[in-house]
Amino acid sequence: MGKAFTCGGFAIAGPVPGKPGKYGVRCLFCGSYRCKRCRPGKVKRVRARFAEIAREHKLQRMVTLTLDPKIIPARYRGRTDRYIRELWRMMRVLLMRKFGKTLPFVGVLEFQKNGNAHLHLLVSQYIPQAWLSKAWQSIGGGKTVDIRFVDVHRVSSYLSVYLAGDKIVHTLALLPKRARIFTTARCIRLWPKKKKLGWKLWKASIESLYEATPLPDGERFTPIEDLKPFGLELFTYFESPPCRLFVGENVIAALQAAIPVWKQVSPGKPGELVKLKRKAVNR
Repeated sequence: MGKAFTCGGFAIAGPVPGKPGKYGVRCLFCGSYRCKRCRPGKVKRVRARFAEIAREHKLQRMVTLTLDPKIIPARYRGRTDRYIRELWRMMRVLLMRKFGKTLPFVGVLEFQKNGNAHLHLLVSQYIPQAWLSKAWQSIGGGKTVDIRFVDVHRVSSYLSVYLAGDKIVHTLALLPKRARIFTTARCIRLWPKKKKLGWKLWKASIESLYEATPLPDGERFTPIEDLKPFGLELFTYFESPPCRLFVGENVIAALQAAIPVWKQVSPGKPGELVKLKRKAVNR
């Protein structure tokens, strides 16, 4: 039976872009918003990314859509996150009919103290408050809506109210697993597509790989929330020249696969990759 995954218990390793002849080993975190170790850093990156998107698409209006608890259908009681997403889908149709185009947006789901979900959205289009309230009521949301102008350069600070401290902990506690806390228009990609770097999953800790590596260097330590009370930092990364541990038995094939990755940022000095290849073969 294989070793069960725990946050930080496994590692990934592969060639480092722009560093010819270097393999990197990184501690593998779960990346879940529900994880106390991963949440702070991930939320910080999301806020920064939302700020980039807001500037790019000129999302300068913040809309808050609130559900009227008296008219929530019985089948959605306890799953108001699903209900408000369904209403927002219908609302986008009404907005497209009114403005003749689909509107770019990003949104954050939040649960109120009464347990009902509401939605905070950044949109690019001014929407009259009266029309917004009437439209939201017509599809079963209720009368309570809000729209206001926001400074596009301070979007991160506006969103931090809903993505920090007890608020996000409360929302995550009520949100079913695998349900999303964020939503975006189809024209917006929250995260850029990642390049394939040929990194491999190791079902082993970074410490055990470090001990098995002949010439490790470039060690990095990261301060994380659950170790701060002890004044400790977590060992999260190191680098190594090509060695049997990472290239395996088929050295030529491994280095041929690594060369395009090493070249992604900088090609290195002429002939440097060839020298590294010969050096690894002779080891």
